[in-house]
Amino acid sequence: MIEYIVIDDESNPRELLIYTIRSLGLPFRLVGEGKSLLEGIDLIKSLRPKVVFLDIQMPVHNGLNIRNFLSEEDFNFKLIFVTAYDQYTIQAIRLSAFDYLLKPIELNELTDCLNRVLKEKNSNEKAYQQLASIEQKNVLVIKSHGGTHFLKVEAIVFIAADGMYSHFQLVDKELLSSKPLKAYEGLHEKLFRCHRSYIINIDYVLKIEGQNVILKGGVEVPISRQNKSRLIEVLKVNS
Repeated sequence: MIEYIVIDDESNPRELLIYTIRSLGLPFRLVGEGKSLLEGIDLIKSLRPKVVFLDIQMPVHNGLNIRNFLSEEDFNFKLIFVTAYDQYTIQAIRLSAFDYLLKPIELNELTDCLNRVLKEKNSNEKAYQQLASIEQKNVLVIKSHGGTHFLKVEAIVFIAADGMYSHFQLVDKELLSSKPLKAYEGLHEKLFRCHRSYIINIDYVLKIEGQNVILKGGVEVPISRQNKSRLIEVLKVNS
């Protein structure tokens, strides 16, 4: 059985999550409930759960501050953020959570999340180091239908809008994210929104021709008129 705890200051969402997990009949066992981040920290240290479901918006201490209270040795669990506020999604991505769930939690999303925990239960995750790397803005955490991916910014050539999804063109492969393009705007100084449908890595820019940006490899990406002058200034600063 995989032992887990739930940290949420509101009893109804906490109990509903526990009930839903139990109803799925998967090998998960609740070992503790916390009503605040500090209560949760005590549970993590004493019970050593394998999975922690953590609410973000809580009184006194925001759930996003969890790393401030734990040592690297304490971070031996999969962290799953739970929030009713979509604006925290980007911060959760930056914090390298194993997953994040938006309230009200959809059954299929929770089921997918738990099945991924089971699939990767023996993986040796370096969560604490990943948190540190992402806080230094060297790594982005991207959620796709295939799981969560840790991408070095230097490996991203461009990101293109694909309906409500985002297509990542990497140096050696492609990746389809389950989030829209706007979710990745402003995440890193090297990633520049040149067009409503494109974000480019400025390190791959060769030149600007008319209303197109030519990237290494010969890829042409459109650039809006209003962003053209901004990109020129950004390239000057980074040259």
